Amino acid sequence: MSQHAIEDLVENTIHLVDRSALDGARKAEMIHGLLDLQARYDTSLTWFRLPDVLLRHGVLVRTPVEALTDTRLRAQALAADAPGWLGHEDDAAYLEWEGQARVLYRQANTGHALPLPTLFHALLMLADQADDIDLFTDWYALLVNGWLDDTFTAEDGIAPTLEGMLASDDLQAIRTLAARRGLKRRRGVPNDLALPRLTDSIEQGEVERSVGLRFFLEPKRKPAALLTARDKARAQQARVREWIPALVQQQLGSVLQAAGWSPVPTDTAFQWRWTRERNDSRQFLWATHEATLGVLMVQVGVQHAQLLAWQRRAATTQLHDLHFQDIAAGFLGQPILDSKDIGAFGGWVLDPADSDAQLRAALDRLAAALPALDTNYFDFIARQLSESLFARDVDTLLHLLEEGDDDGTIPPYVLFDSPDSLLLAFVFHHLQRGDEAAATVIVERLQARHAARGRLSPWHRDHLAPFLQQWDNGRRDLPMPPVLHALLVGHLRAQETG
Repeated sequence: MSQHAIEDLVENTIHLVDRSALDGARKAEMIHGLLDLQARYDTSLTWFRLPDVLLRHGVLVRTPVEALTDTRLRAQALAADAPGWLGHEDDAAYLEWEGQARVLYRQANTGHALPLPTLFHALLMLADQADDIDLFTDWYALLVNGWLDDTFTAEDGIAPTLEGMLASDDLQAIRTLAARRGLKRRRGVPNDLALPRLTDSIEQGEVERSVGLRFFLEPKRKPAALLTARDKARAQQARVREWIPALVQQQLGSVLQAAGWSPVPTDTAFQWRWTRERNDSRQFLWATHEATLGVLMVQVGVQHAQLLAWQRRAATTQLHDLHFQDIAAGFLGQPILDSKDIGAFGGWVLDPADSDAQLRAALDRLAAALPALDTNYFDFIARQLSESLFARDVDTLLHLLEEGDDDGTIPPYVLFDSPDSLLLAFVFHHLQRGDEAAATVIVERLQARHAARGRLSPWHRDHLAPFLQQWDNGRRDLPMPPVLHALLVGHLRAQETG
């Protein structure tokens, strides 16, 4: 898709250059620079929007085909069936038909070009002198976005690092203009001309990108302050990558291992996993440091012995194989849930900006709170599966799972995240008790739900549908399909996308 807004911006600016008090040579330099800049983008040929201006400044050269001294090019032009580009990319010319005459237009070769920072500085100065706020903002935004998406690089004189940008007199002068005039995002403009926000296109840990964006978007901020912020961010990044992982393993890992938990290797960055065997079930605890949120997301899960037997498999160390999983904070007790230790999304507050002593103390408090999971989570699930869940009315459970209670909350005793997995558990409970008729009633409900489903997820297509088909074929010795929850959904989607 052609970037028409950039074409319009360049055209309007060429007219501004033409009207300015600059000398002829400088005007020609800037117009050449504008056309070369436009050519970096997906734009169309715009010479013929303003041919008189381009010809008057010697930027565009017009030559009748009969006057061409290059015999090969002349022959090519005379043989052409329609207007269009001729020649090589480094010396391309455009053939135009003007009545009966054939004319070749090409951009003059000056042998040198304005450095890109100098061009932007000159353009922004003109827009500032003309008091054209929109034009100033558009060019400033194009500069920032071009730096952000690497359209402009160090080869163009626009460095990727803070030191490099601070060393550029033109970029420093541009910041001074922006600081005096002020920056305000324009509404309704294309992305190329929209001033980015500080959070745009910046991944966690991209310190140079983040501070570089501040260089442009906070023009009143002193260079020393930017350098200090960059150094502080680097130090914090080192804490996130080195100090906090070591601290988690030291403070938390040692306590968990003493309580019978074993560490499990994981390829997920800034995540730690542990498992523990209890009554033929495998218990899981894992923690993920979300530095941008300032929390350690602590989660718990179970591969339960009863469901493992129904699935006819052994326990694994994979999170997508869990039967139940939840955020640990909800099972640590109300006083802790109401405390300042619980942060965003139920994570345990672990802010990289805190001191070493504060981080140690936070992990000590977490370690002291985790034993509550034995009673409040793991034993609770065991009791529900052995005593309570299957004594409850299945319709009530489905309603609670799909609609919640009067407050919209799903009670913990529902256990499952998926209505279909809940129904499957009832099917296998009835089969275990020898009540095939009751199991068949539940399967019929699964079949009705499945038939009403417009689009099948990978789990419904690859696991539930084959189960229902084999049931219809008379099979009753089937293994229970995997329990559906968010972690399994993510795993199946990742498999689909390769």
